[in-house]
Amino acid sequence: MTTPHEHFQDIADQYDYWKNKNAYYYENIRRMLQEHVPVHVRIVEIGTATGDILASLKPSAGLGIDLSEGMVAIARSKHANEPNLRFEAIDIAEHRQSFNTDWVIIVDVLEHVPDLPAFMGDLARLTPMNARVFVSVANPLWEPVLMLAEKLGMKMPEGPHWRFSVRRNEEIFRDAGFRIIGKGYRLLVPKRIPGSDWLNDRFWRWPILPRLGWVVYWVLSR
Repeated sequence: MTTPHEHFQDIADQYDYWKNKNAYYYENIRRMLQEHVPVHVRIVEIGTATGDILASLKPSAGLGIDLSEGMVAIARSKHANEPNLRFEAIDIAEHRQSFNTDWVIIVDVLEHVPDLPAFMGDLARLTPMNARVFVSVANPLWEPVLMLAEKLGMKMPEGPHWRFSVRRNEEIFRDAGFRIIGKGYRLLVPKRIPGSDWLNDRFWRWPILPRLGWVVYWVLSR
């Protein structure tokens, strides 16, 4: 079976193609992050891929880490003229030095972690007590649709992944020593169509509808 590392190595050269193909999704991910993460703070992004989300947050110092050396090489090339950004191929299970950061962001990564409890334990070990962690995943409710979209060539190949329920993710966060201080859903309509911006800006404030959002996020603290 292909490992997540091998999968993302294999698609590193295609990653930005898929991002551009689904630009509306990534635009909304950036907007969601900007609601919570201030500019000009120190940020570590785990699973940075080609670095565009980290760059969009305008950190005072940004460290993007990824298991894929190919992704890191592309990120370094794309953002070579941004001296506040640094990109490294790091496995947090093997990393020993705590992050010097205000925020850790982890977007569309947890579902690709084979042992999520161990990963969250390593994250707790590396995250300063006063830092915040922003985590987002695809809503597991939409897994069948996501897999169909992949078969139809409409989205990036997922590779090996393990999509837990919202409740199970939260149990793992708490067991690792994190407190959940924020939670929400975003992106009711994942493609740009007439009215999609209006709906996406409002639906999460209405009864019942929020749980249908394509993205679930949490803000964590130690």
